Amino acid sequence: MKIKLLNLIIAALFALQSFAQSSTSENGLLWEISGKGLQEKSYLYGTYHLMGKSFTDTLPGLMKVFQNSKLVIGEIVIEDEMTMAQKMMPYMTLQGKGLNEVLSPAEFSEVDAVMKAKTGAPLSVYNALKPATVQIILVAKIAPGNISPENPGLDIFFQKEGAKTGKQVAGLETIEKQSALLLNTPIEKQKKDLLKTVRNNERYANESKKLFEAYKSENLSQIEKLIRESPDSSAEQLKTLLTDRNKEWVKLLPDFFNKGNVFLAVGAGHLPGKEGIIELLKSAGYTLRPVSLK
Repeated sequence: MKIKLLNLIIAALFALQSFAQSSTSENGLLWEISGKGLQEKSYLYGTYHLMGKSFTDTLPGLMKVFQNSKLVIGEIVIEDEMTMAQKMMPYMTLQGKGLNEVLSPAEFSEVDAVMKAKTGAPLSVYNALKPATVQIILVAKIAPGNISPENPGLDIFFQKEGAKTGKQVAGLETIEKQSALLLNTPIEKQKKDLLKTVRNNERYANESKKLFEAYKSENLSQIEKLIRESPDSSAEQLKTLLTDRNKEWVKLLPDFFNKGNVFLAVGAGHLPGKEGIIELLKSAGYTLRPVSLK
């Protein structure tokens, strides 16, 4: 698989999980973490996974916090492309059949038309991939964003730049676990979700634009409102992709915070809500306050 396509899939894999949860009392994408006996402050930043590093060019406050950090933590550790490909491929591909056997001829033709229009490539190019993988590729193409090889996504940028400048880099879960969450669901459900995205791609594009604008304005409350109004969000999905993972992550974070000066970068949707990372950390005894990106 071409590396450019793999990078797109990695970014979109994040993006499908980026926005959800209940509202929090304050807005902001960057949060200072202190208290509970910490000797040094740490920081939590909510990313948008299809936003390129150029977004940081006008955010000196964010970059100062990042540059002063000792440890960069992401949802996963983003490794070299070949290693990532080897780990993700078993989750991305169908076994023993092609997409043309999963979809009826009419469905295949329907998806093919949209994929050609949005990605420039026929569905036959993706015939070995699971429906969920194809859906991820489509989402990455219709959702707003500006990532490219020259302008990598924020998550990739922070980890690569951190490692280059001598910072430690760690992840909260493995790429295998993250891939399994989205790509190991029953094939019939994947097929249904792919067709839903194809048939509602214009609505999805419009909703994504609104979420993108809410992100750029640091409006967590608006993000929450848009998600709650979206017919694509189910209680089961939010629990699996966000709530359960938030609780697991917060159990791991004290050991990192005790090392001092952590820069924690995860999808913005993991921040707000009663079961979001902000409130969970407060409940654990930490003090969090929003910090200006500028």
